Amino acid sequence: MSHDLLNVYNLTVNAGNFSLKNINFSMQPGDYAIILGPTGCGKTVFLESIAGLRELKKGALYLNGKEITHLPPERRYLGFAYQDSLLYPFMSVKENILFGARARRMAGDPVILHRMEQLAEAMHISHLLDRFPRFLSGGERQRVSLARAILTRPPLLLLDEPLSALDQRTRHAMQDLLREIHAAEGLGIIHVTHDFSEALQLGRSMLILYDGQVEQAGDPLDIFYHPATEFVARFLHGENLIPGKIRGRDGKQWFKLSGSDFLLGPLPECTMESLSGSGKTSTLFIRAGSIRLSKAGEAPDDANSWTALIKNYVIDSTHVDVYCNGNGSWQASLSLAEWQELAFKRGERVRLTVSPEHFHIIPQ
Repeated sequence: MSHDLLNVYNLTVNAGNFSLKNINFSMQPGDYAIILGPTGCGKTVFLESIAGLRELKKGALYLNGKEITHLPPERRYLGFAYQDSLLYPFMSVKENILFGARARRMAGDPVILHRMEQLAEAMHISHLLDRFPRFLSGGERQRVSLARAILTRPPLLLLDEPLSALDQRTRHAMQDLLREIHAAEGLGIIHVTHDFSEALQLGRSMLILYDGQVEQAGDPLDIFYHPATEFVARFLHGENLIPGKIRGRDGKQWFKLSGSDFLLGPLPECTMESLSGSGKTSTLFIRAGSIRLSKAGEAPDDANSWTALIKNYVIDSTHVDVYCNGNGSWQASLSLAEWQELAFKRGERVRLTVSPEHFHIIPQ
């Protein structure tokens, strides 16, 4: 525990008709942790519980090895930035940034004033210090809110969907700023969001909540490719979730698609370690980017390569999603360059190929 920045043990919180239930969570110094989940799953309640804004029914909180379970918010010395920035409209930008320091009687400290100037310059708001919040854009208000939250160098920064109300261009700029702040300040950050793209770009670790409980925790990319449950797979826009059963053949385990004799495999041994053998009803999960498309006849005719027809496709700014029918319904993803080179058409017969290392089995 002494090596962790934050430890949360069996956190249970009642909030009206909603409850967080037995949440366990820990993070290392300098970590950037993402709390992800659908609306109403308890993300903000979890953050407010760490900040001391919610009364715990059960559980314990430790910061840098010291218990803070019963400390009031002002004695936890954490930074907090909400989605709507919560700036005081009657205060200038400078006064808003210094507000937390003033509450701790540090606003007149030359070190704090110098740090405020440094933060304002780093966040490109030096020219706004004498303005009032009503004259700021959404992105500018969020920069002021972040500067206020980190001015006194808190050990932990809590961010509650700070980018969700911003337009796409401003959101990307703020993501860059958060990366720079994290690297420069060495802060531990807990960032609540419902946007997995944002989570992948910023997070080093991830906790997924659903209905007040932990659904999965770990490395963001590992969760992306190896969801523990169908809920996680679907929430993270999992493209190919195929029902079926595990079948033994030639001393190995294969996946038999429901309603057909089509087999994929053999399944990797690491995948089978968590399963209890043949006959088990499961779901096969394959990311769209793991399925290769080629012209019909160009790929080998083996167990993991099959013929399908292109039913439809959707062109995005970075890739093309291709929807195919053949031994079930499948979604593959191509880069724009691949799509232009292959020049597929609707109704065209193609070959789908996937390597067994990209198979992930979700037990039912």
